[in-house]
Formats: sequence, C-alpha cells, structure tokens
Amino acid sequence: MAKIKIITDSASDITREDVEKWGIDVVSFTINVDGEQFKAGIDLSPDEFYEKLKVCKEIPTTAQVTPNDLYDVFKKYTDEGYEVLYISISSCASGTFNNSQIAKNMVLEETPDAVIELVDSQRFAYIYAEAAKEAAKLAQEGKEIGEIKQQIMEFMEGYDVYVAAQTLTYLEKGGRINKASLVMGNVLDIRPLLSIRNGLIESIGTIRGSKKIVAKLFKKIQEDCADQSDTSVIIVHGAMPDEAEEMKALIEENLNPKEVQIQKVGPTIATHIGPVIGVFFKTK
Repeated sequence: MAKIKIITDSASDITREDVEKWGIDVVSFTINVDGEQFKAGIDLSPDEFYEKLKVCKEIPTTAQVTPNDLYDVFKKYTDEGYEVLYISISSCASGTFNNSQIAKNMVLEETPDAVIELVDSQRFAYIYAEAAKEAAKLAQEGKEIGEIKQQIMEFMEGYDVYVAAQTLTYLEKGGRINKASLVMGNVLDIRPLLSIRNGLIESIGTIRGSKKIVAKLFKKIQEDCADQSDTSVIIVHGAMPDEAEEMKALIEENLNPKEVQIQKVGPTIATHIGPVIGVFFKTK
C-alpha cells in the first residue's frame, strides 16, 4: 500500500488540531500588514489578524504560495517515498494552483517516477480543509490516490455556501464591489449575499438590513438547502463569534444535521472581505 501525504494551503483555514490529528502538511500564504510580513497559520492566527485589522493603516494584502515553496514540500515527501495529493485554493482567485503545477514539473524533472496529484478546489475557506481531512481518512483506509482525488472533488461539489459580510468596506477596497454599490448599500442598509460561483466569490442576491443578519441569512439557506439530516454543516466566521453561535442554534433547531461545526475565517480570505459569517451546506 502506497504512503500518501495530503497537503493543502493556509487559505483553507485548516486548524492546527486537524493538521496534527490527520498528518496533513500546510503551505502558507504571506500576509502583509503595514509593512510587516506574516505567514498565515504559522505566526499569525485568525484572532491575531482581526486585532491587527482594527488598527492597521492600510488594508492588508496577501502573496500567493511560490513555486519554490511548493517544490520544497513536494520534494521532501516524494524523496521520503510518499505519493503527494495537494488541494489548493481556487485557481480563479490565486496563482497558487498554477504554481503547484510548476513545482510538480520541477520535481518530475528530477524524479520522473514521483507521484504528485493536484486538486484545484475552486473553493475558499474551510470546505477544502474538510476535503483535506476526508482525503487523509481515505488514505488511512488504504484507498489509492486517484480514487481519493475523485471522492474529495465529489465531496466539495456537494456543498454550497452563503456568506454575509458585516461591512462593505473591505469588498470595496479589494475591488469586489464598486463605489456606487458601496454608497447605495450603506444608504439602504443592503448587504450582498455572497457565494462561490465558477471559482470566484460572487454576489447572488441581497440581504436588507445589517441588524438580524443571522436570521436573514438563515432564511435564505433554509429556502435553498437540501435535507441536512445526515450531513455536517460548517459555519465559518471572522470576528463574529456570537453570530456564529446564533446561527448554530438556528441550524440545529430547524435543519437537524448530524453535526454543526464552527470554524474561523483566516487572514488570507479576511483581507478581502473583513468580518464575515457564512454557512457551507449540502445541496445534494
């Protein structure tokens, strides 16, 4: 049975507990905050980032994982006799997946029989951390790497996500909402309902009123979601812990899922959206 190493990146917001439990490796994005550089998940936690976000002079920026960073980790594990499965942030929003292809080719030039499989998640945040965990479980069960790749892609395709941002400021600064929409949204107290479509975060509707945003977001989810009675629902939030707990109570009371997780949105995504709450739920 082949040894398989699962690798993902820090934009998945995978927790240190998950990494240690499942033996997953993580390559980190660089976060730039007022001239200082941090490695997401290594020397900058989600909570620490949101504290910096409150006081920073400029909107933080991110730098993708480089080909050399990915080459180093791929080469390390293939040299140790592992087959490698890397799960990346959406290629539509970051060059990291393309860099992983470059890194793979660099390794294969030196070691042609190395096995490296790449997965473009077409997703953001904890849903592809969950896919990495699922991949690690399947590897422990002795599944072949091709089968693992197929199963985790199907796993991610079975989930949708609805997201509401607490403020429009970061979406505007990041170029994801124009100034006219920003002004109109603030005047009318309208927030875009966001989701992931074709590998990008897009507006799929609106939520009127920043007050009771959890109840309004839940209503949208309840209208559109499938039966959740045997599924894991994943709540993600950035600096909105009370809202996350409120959402969890609504989901448990009304949708009866097998499990409700609450996970934090890390700095890689938060730089572009700010404080936020979202829910990954099964659609099929």
